[in-house]
This record gives sequence, structure tokens and C-alpha cells, in this order.
Amino acid sequence: MKIYSRKPRQEGIPLVPMLDILTILLIFFIVHTELKHRVNVINLDLPRTHHLAGKQDNADAVLLELGPDGSIVLDGKALGAADLPEAVRRLRQANPSASIQFAASEAAAMGRFIEVLDCLTSAGLRVEQVPVRIDYRGK
Repeated sequence: MKIYSRKPRQEGIPLVPMLDILTILLIFFIVHTELKHRVNVINLDLPRTHHLAGKQDNADAVLLELGPDGSIVLDGKALGAADLPEAVRRLRQANPSASIQFAASEAAAMGRFIEVLDCLTSAGLRVEQVPVRIDYRGK
């Protein structure tokens, strides 16, 4: 008479405990993960002209203006963005002591503002050399 019979040994990896552990880990990571939202807009609080009160001390200063519609005016002459680096180079060759002051409209697009600064950089100016004023009208 046989009371105890030995079960044959199972071969392989036990999947049920492994699935339990994976489920617990998945729940842990879902609960502790912070969802980050993609931000496409940069909010900048730029200084406005009424904050930068003062008069123009340099007689050789040349004004570079960026209009609300994205138009670029250098020393009273309308230019395209592609023509700006060459015009700045010619201006600096004609008068090396001339300084450029950049006045931008508050309504101008930020992308256009950065594009003008890139043009000044490609013309050989450092951005730190060009004072920037944001034209603020009303409100």
C-alpha cells in the first residue's frame, strides 16, 4: 500500500508569480510617473521703452527698427532680412564708430525678432553690442 506518491517535477519557469511581480511594478511606475506637457510658447517679459528713459548720446547711432508687421528699417531705408547683414557690414565699413540701436515693436513676432538678431550676428556684431528697446504704445 502506497500512501504518498511523489509528483513529477515540472520543468520551466513559473509564470504566474512573475506576472504578479510585473503587474505590481507596472502599477508602481504608472502611479509615480509625472506627466509632462509640451510647451510651444516662450513667455518673455521684455523691457519697454518707457522703462528705458533717456536720450540718444551717440551722434553716430543708427536705428534699426522692426515694425509690427515684421518690416525691417535700417537708418530710414526698408530692407529684407536677407539684405540686412550686408547692409550692416557696409554701414560699419563706412563708419566704424557707428553703433546700431535696435527698436522693436511690441506687436512684432518673436520669430522675426530672433531672425533680425541672427542677421546682426551673421554681420559680425555680438548681440551684447546692440541695445534693444521694445516700443510700447498705449494700453
